[in-house]
Amino acid sequence: MKVPLQDWAEMHYKPAPSAWVLRKWVREGEIYPPPEKVGVSYYVETHAKRINAQRPTLLDRLMAE
Repeated sequence: MKVPLQDWAEMHYKPAPSAWVLRKWVREGEIYPPPEKVGVSYYVETHAKRINAQRPTLLDRLMAE
């Protein structure tokens, strides 16, 4: 199930990062699985995780599922 990016952030962080920071994470590929852009909004899987590496490794991708 996909939820808006801001809702996902509120589920995982207290307080949630700003919209600017969340969009930066999306641009830099730090959220896996990657959010989907619909119109002007991003939607992300509820189980998605922030990955600090430039690109997720195979192990990161397998552990996220």
